[in-house]
Order: sequence, then C-alpha cells, then structure tokens
Amino acid sequence: MLQALLSAIVEILLSAAWSAVVRFFGLENAVEIATAVFGLACIAIGSVVLLLGHG
Repeated sequence: MLQALLSAIVEILLSAAWSAVVRFFGLENAVEIATAVFGLACIAIGSVVLLLGHG
C-alpha cells in the first residue's frame, strides 16, 4: 500500500514536471499531435494483429 502511494506521488510529480517543460518551450501543439499519432499507431498495430489472427 505504501508502494502504491509513493508510486502515485512520483507519477503526479513527473506529470507536473513534464507539463511545465512543455509549457516553457511552447510545445503544447506538438505534444498533442505526437499523442494523437501514437494513439492512431497503436490502433493500427492492434488492427493488423487482429486481422492476421495473432490475437
């Protein structure tokens, strides 16, 4: 339980630090585009695996 709490705290701190770095460099749009591309790539890979019967 303590490990889960510490993990959550570290995750929140890293998220806040990442947001601060992105805002500092003005990369909000680039991060949103990269996130969308990554999500679409995951969907595409999952679809190919499903179609090839490896699921």
